[in-house]
Amino acid sequence: ISALAIATGLKSVRDQMRITVFLTYTERYAQIMRDMPFEARDPGSGYQLDSQADEERHRVLTVFREYLNMCSEEHWLHDHHRIDHPTWNIWKCGMQDAARFPCFRDAWEFLAPEYDGYKGFQDFVTSSLLQHASPADSSSGSETPRTGVSQ
Repeated sequence: ISALAIATGLKSVRDQMRITVFLTYTERYAQIMRDMPFEARDPGSGYQLDSQADEERHRVLTVFREYLNMCSEEHWLHDHHRIDHPTWNIWKCGMQDAARFPCFRDAWEFLAPEYDGYKGFQDFVTSSLLQHASPADSSSGSETPRTGVSQ
């Protein structure tokens, strides 16, 4: 009976940790998106980094850096089996939605060298995110809202 109680307790702790991780990343995502200009998140807006004033372009790149750092952490958690598949699938769908932001590709091209130490993440962005966000996605269509979940 004591082994069963220990196993039940451990499962409860693990479940609570998963919830905490999920909510922490959701909160980070919400803050990052609050800092991102609305037009930069609207696939139909035509927002382009190169048409922004230097100060605005640097601000948006800073927000994208924070977002990509979070995504790389989430990718690492997935690769090292620290999160479950349903959580990863939600996060990955959110990343695919963000890859449709009008300036995501430009921001990635500028920031990608910062991830040279994590080739797996660079490959993921290139093959799984940019591949599914065609240039047509950037200029037309509508943004799929994130379901309050960090990717």
